[in-house]
Amino acid sequence: MTRRISAEFETRRQAELAVEHLVQEYRVDRSAIEVAPVGEANTAGTHPSGADRAATTGEPDASASHGRIRVSASIEDSQAAAAETALRQARGGPEPGA
Repeated sequence: MTRRISAEFETRRQAELAVEHLVQEYRVDRSAIEVAPVGEANTAGTHPSGADRAATTGEPDASASHGRIRVSASIEDSQAAAAETALRQARGGPEPGA
């Protein structure tokens, strides 16, 4: 059986790391993962990361920073706890029991 898990991230970089953890470590099919803004506006997160700087100016405000980014995935029940831990790690959250 599958379960839907999700986490919210402050930067696009954190969201990208979460996706890579799910795909590479837990073999989650990319088509089972969704990355979307938490609100209605398209966003690069709440503050820019290195990849969110304009190529010409290097300024961080070139990317729209309107809100958090949500990564959601359909995960087999047997992998859900480990995948949720991977999402927490990608956003810099505490380990379970820490």
